[in-house]
Amino acid sequence: MIRLGRIAAYVFITQSMALQAWIYFRLNATVTGGLSDASLLLSTLALAAVAMTLGYGIAECRQPMPLEGRSLWQRAGRITWAAGVLLLAGLRLGLEFWENHNSIGLGAQISYLRFLGALIDIVATLFILIAPRHTAAQALQSSRSTLSLAPGLTTAQALQAAGAPPGALRKLGKYELRRTLGRGAIGTVYDGWDPLIARRVAIKVIRLPSLDEPEASPMLERFRREVQAAGRLSHPNIVAVFDYGETDDLAYIVMEFVDGPTLKSWLEGRPRPPLADTLRIMADLLAGLQYSHQNGVVHRDIKPANIMIGSNGQAKIADFGIARVEESSMTQTGMILGTPAYMSPEQFAGTTVDARSDVYSAGVLLHELLTGERLFAGSTTAVMHQVLNTAPPPPSERASVGTVALDAVVARALAKRPEQRYPTAAAFAAALQAAVPESDVTLIGTGTEGSRDSI
Repeated sequence: MIRLGRIAAYVFITQSMALQAWIYFRLNATVTGGLSDASLLLSTLALAAVAMTLGYGIAECRQPMPLEGRSLWQRAGRITWAAGVLLLAGLRLGLEFWENHNSIGLGAQISYLRFLGALIDIVATLFILIAPRHTAAQALQSSRSTLSLAPGLTTAQALQAAGAPPGALRKLGKYELRRTLGRGAIGTVYDGWDPLIARRVAIKVIRLPSLDEPEASPMLERFRREVQAAGRLSHPNIVAVFDYGETDDLAYIVMEFVDGPTLKSWLEGRPRPPLADTLRIMADLLAGLQYSHQNGVVHRDIKPANIMIGSNGQAKIADFGIARVEESSMTQTGMILGTPAYMSPEQFAGTTVDARSDVYSAGVLLHELLTGERLFAGSTTAVMHQVLNTAPPPPSERASVGTVALDAVVARALAKRPEQRYPTAAAFAAALQAAVPESDVTLIGTGTEGSRDSI
């Protein structure tokens, strides 16, 4: 409705200015004296205003451009046009009073039309200036499906493909959005830039659902949980969270940008990684988990897609979207949350989880790294049956790697009962270090020791 009102305002101004130009030309031809030059000038200015109003009106019909998407010259042109229309309307009102005072004019009917036209111009111009335009949030909401399905596409190209105003989503708060990196479980991740401190960041954005949508509360709750969980952690093996914000339609997390793929992408299309690489990845993972658990955060969704591999080979844990935070009311008991192939037995049972659930998921990941194959496969029902009832095969049965001692480490990490597993991620790392004593990788500590050139 607002857009239709803006278009109608352009039409009124165009008609009014055209009428005034005709009146001033007529007045110039019928009235002599000093008024003739003034009328000629006003009629010329009115015709110029008609041309500019037509141009802006046509542009409004084709696609309204948000103010933040205009160049400096476009903004200056729009301001000049508005000032000109208001000035002409004011001069016409002044001229009307002057003519009535001196009994000069074309009659009462023409005088009334000129007076009414000037008032319409003022009201319509003010409405165009005040009425809201498309915002960046509205542009994202209307084009979110295109953006989320086009990883690697620049934001401008994605918006253009979706028919959104050019430049509508180039900034979010103080952050610049450069291109789409990919789509996660509940949001789209962008390659961003913080201009104040000249830092590259990753920005995860979700559309805030309306309150009447059934998934509204859990989705936003999960998003905020990720901020609460990761925001309290500062560790070299955990993706840092810098900022959080919400608009009328969006919520976003500003995170550390990791210049590298996920472990899932890194593993695709290549053979089983060397044992040294496996040990380095596990060192980083277990170091990050130990720090997280010490600070009361259980990740609950450890899997290759949630582990980033930086350009230096360092692994970092990401996506705390379903994390359990101690002393938090955000996690509901009885809910099954996680990725089936990497979930612990207690997650499938819907019971309370603790740090040992992450130990189990890390054990599944270690088994996959050692063998080059996923430990559990099939439908969710089939995976759940395997996790709850089937003893996993030792890694050495699927691949000629490791030793009996290494098989024993994996077996304890994958114990069905939490009390039979390693009590902490640090204990898991220590057992893994003892099973491969000849390794040059130290698994006890920060997990950042050793050369990473091979990864």
